[in-house]
Amino acid sequence: MNDTELMNLWSALEPNGRQRARIETRVFDWLEASETSIASEWLGLLKVEPLTALAYASLGAVVLLLSTPVVWIAGLLLT
Repeated sequence: MNDTELMNLWSALEPNGRQRARIETRVFDWLEASETSIASEWLGLLKVEPLTALAYASLGAVVLLLSTPVVWIAGLLLT
């Protein structure tokens, strides 16, 4: 989309002052969000949530505890 098409669409919409301000805010927020660094995006993805970490650690401990006898039995059967 080029500037001419954008201006044609903008004039077809003819937003009032309040709508125009809201649209401009959304566009500027989108532009600002697209300019964030990749490092900040990764840091946002890697946020630590204590309850989730505790749940994963507990689940891992239970799986390790239950899988140990199964591995022993499978080892005895395979040898």
